[in-house]
Amino acid sequence: MLSLHLGLRLTLIGMTLDILLPVGGKEHNYIFDASELDCPGNVTYGPITLTAYHPLFDSERKRDYLDIENRKLYTLQEYLDNRAPYVTVGMDPDLRLPYGKEACIPELNRHFRRAVRLQVRDTHEDLRGGGYRRVDICVRTQEDSYDDIVNLLQVTLVL
Repeated sequence: MLSLHLGLRLTLIGMTLDILLPVGGKEHNYIFDASELDCPGNVTYGPITLTAYHPLFDSERKRDYLDIENRKLYTLQEYLDNRAPYVTVGMDPDLRLPYGKEACIPELNRHFRRAVRLQVRDTHEDLRGGGYRRVDICVRTQEDSYDDIVNLLQVTLVL
């Protein structure tokens, strides 16, 4: 009886491991090679303050749920769920960065163990005067904006 119980238990553990471990090592969206988490780019700024904002879909102002070109805001959570091509970030309008400028924050890459693709597609008057010292990242909800990884974190920005 003991050997039957042990055999069933080992079978269940094996089935659980098959579910948890990817076959062939390519069925995950996480990068385990640390060099793949490096940010491409020519210029590094830091420390900068990372803050979060979220779309207000119940607002009558389109500006509360669309970017500066009246396009959809893509959130960090949508990107992590593989439902968005990038994450919308906002920066100081006085910088006059080109719409869609690629940006990278290595701390986010390391935290999520994958390259988080950021694009500067938004701005706000609250960001004016901040220069390269602040980046506002779009998140799904107000509750998501309280997450320590996106709330007043001191990070490095690579453009």
